[in-house]
Amino acid sequence: MRAETKRRVTRDEVAARAGVSSAVVSYVVNNGPRPVAESTRLRVLEAIKELGYHPSGTARALRLGARQTCGVVIPNVKHLFNSAVVHRLDQELSRHNLSMLLSNTHNDPETERTVISEMLSWGVDGLIVMVSALDDDDWRHQKLPVPTILLDRQIGLEHFTTLGPDFAEGGRIATQHLIDHGHEQILAVLGGLFPGDNTRLAGYHRALSDAGLEPLTPIMTSWSLEGGYEAGKRFLKLDSRPSAVFCFSDALAIGFQKAVTEAGVRVPQDVAIMGFDGTDTVKYVQPRITTVRQPINEMLTTAVETLVKEPYEPLREHMIFPVALVPGESCGCPRIEGID
Repeated sequence: MRAETKRRVTRDEVAARAGVSSAVVSYVVNNGPRPVAESTRLRVLEAIKELGYHPSGTARALRLGARQTCGVVIPNVKHLFNSAVVHRLDQELSRHNLSMLLSNTHNDPETERTVISEMLSWGVDGLIVMVSALDDDDWRHQKLPVPTILLDRQIGLEHFTTLGPDFAEGGRIATQHLIDHGHEQILAVLGGLFPGDNTRLAGYHRALSDAGLEPLTPIMTSWSLEGGYEAGKRFLKLDSRPSAVFCFSDALAIGFQKAVTEAGVRVPQDVAIMGFDGTDTVKYVQPRITTVRQPINEMLTTAVETLVKEPYEPLREHMIFPVALVPGESCGCPRIEGID
């Protein structure tokens, strides 16, 4: 799994760069047991930053025998799609005799930086980071000593393996499907913009533009069931309600549908609803929500196989995986028996 070009920097190398002994480096990293002059401490910290040094900590004992560990960084494990990813990723890592060390960043960039640093100090053999809260400039300055996969990315990033679904096409497909049902006013509901371009939104705009339709001011909420429910409540207060809503995740769509149906709004007769992600949960609400499925299995199989390949080499180009429309009844399509 380890990359020959990403060799782990040693404590002795940091000491040589800072002009101190390796013991002093240890005192700085561990905040003791002996005091270090402030000027020396700053010199050591600068050397650590320049070299990308991450000390091996006692958490390496988390390993079982020769079993390697992969650090998995998730923005919000409560999110339906993220939970599905963690479940499938655990299966795929186990297939390669890898343990998972999981951390939830709560979509906070500083927490993500800390988590990644801690995982490296604990001696993980690889990293998989999903929907990073860090922007591209942050990543360009990262010097990571282990193979790293950036998952569910919308755009590529040089020197890292990046992959994700075709968000732009997914946004276009979802919006076009609602247009094909005769809707001319289609509202977007999303949980804020990711760092960089939100290509789902770009796909939404493209479909409307191609049809000669105008986009509406979107409802911004949180990426959660609760966020979708809150968006549904805001929708109910609109003076003029659009006839269709494109929710940018299944969780948003489920929460939104609950809010409007509680108020007596019929789905799809009064408002058509579209989701995005393709999680199993959409099968267990009525009417079943039409969604665009992200290819979880294909993406995660590729991610892990790339991670464990010896010698590890980051993929040179951003990998985009095709998405697919999964019809339900929330958009006005007839019920399809036996669809999985």
